[in-house]
Amino acid sequence: MSQAIVCGVDYEDFLIRMEEFHGARSPGMLIGSMMLDVALKKLGPVPFLNVVCETIVCLPDAVQLLTPCTIGNGFLQVLDWGKFALTTYDRKALSGVRAWINHDRLANYTLVQEWFQRTGGPREKPPFEQLAKEILTARSQLISHVPVRLYRELKNSKPIPTGLCPQCGESYRIDLGAICPACQGDSYYQY
Repeated sequence: MSQAIVCGVDYEDFLIRMEEFHGARSPGMLIGSMMLDVALKKLGPVPFLNVVCETIVCLPDAVQLLTPCTIGNGFLQVLDWGKFALTTYDRKALSGVRAWINHDRLANYTLVQEWFQRTGGPREKPPFEQLAKEILTARSQLISHVPVRLYRELKNSKPIPTGLCPQCGESYRIDLGAICPACQGDSYYQY
């Protein structure tokens, strides 16, 4: 499969980069990379690329691996909607392309369908190599896309005011309340 190209990267190189970044071989990253490739090609070159992922699993890692858009620089926004979809767009023009898995086309690719339509219960996953072969065969046949216009900017480009929490003394966003979220009882840790 070394002749295969995934979002401009040789397949074997992509696998190495995927394992280094994601920690394992991931069907979600592979198909997500193909979705990204379709959306980027349909969008064309833009001076200010942003991406929105509509799931927190695998897809954001594909975007961070293959584009300059990351969570840290704010050019990747992640929505926890549980939808395996993404939108690539120009953050100045607010025009873009949304891509998603077309479930009507999954029936022709049984391993992909089995992997993708999980019920939440225990199951045996198909071996990655078999699943990857089917994903590479299907490629863009599984992916639908449509041009979109964003309602508004998703990245807040204005500086966010911060201050010191009067209770713990740590810096936090002051728009979150008179004291930081942890001191408000939203802490995920204890001392």
